[in-house]
Amino acid sequence: MSAPLILACDTTQGACSVAAYRGGVLAEELTPMRKGHAEALIPMMERVMADAKLTMRDIDRLAVTHGPGTFTGTRVGLSAMRGLALALNKPLKAYGSLHVMALAAAHDGPVLVGVDARRDIIYAQGFDASRTPFGAAQALMGDAALALVGEDGFGVLGSGAPLLRDLAAAQGAGVSVLDAPDWPQAAHLAALAAADAD
Repeated sequence: MSAPLILACDTTQGACSVAAYRGGVLAEELTPMRKGHAEALIPMMERVMADAKLTMRDIDRLAVTHGPGTFTGTRVGLSAMRGLALALNKPLKAYGSLHVMALAAAHDGPVLVGVDARRDIIYAQGFDASRTPFGAAQALMGDAALALVGEDGFGVLGSGAPLLRDLAAAQGAGVSVLDAPDWPQAAHLAALAAADAD
């Protein structure tokens, strides 16, 4: 049996991202944006499927991020993918945006993903070296977010990473700010969904 064709998208934060995936990425597109996800998403899906030389009818499964993220952006992705799932009669599964972000981290040890929610609040989630979450994503003050990992030598990523680094330094702890995007990437989401489908 061949691997399923997965169409994945993320609109939860500062980018709109779509990927077609079957045993690997067939085509993908990502555009940083603060607003306009609703207008960008469907044309982006159409371009990605055209680049992969496939049609929407070829899709076996759908994947989308459910946040945390902006209310409007998260709603755009969920609504579009729910509509597509109904139209195609295909299964849809939603995944945490911070988990998808953690998969982009090139770091051997544990990682803490932190997204700046403003007013000193960070959406945070810790992951072990294999990117298994320690627990659910939470909205926390910075010091509490650092405690999610509970060991030295971890990496931080996301828009809250500079604040987490500074807080750690003030406590005499060292963390590494990892070179990873401040938003989820649909290619990593699709790979997560593919592993889930096995």
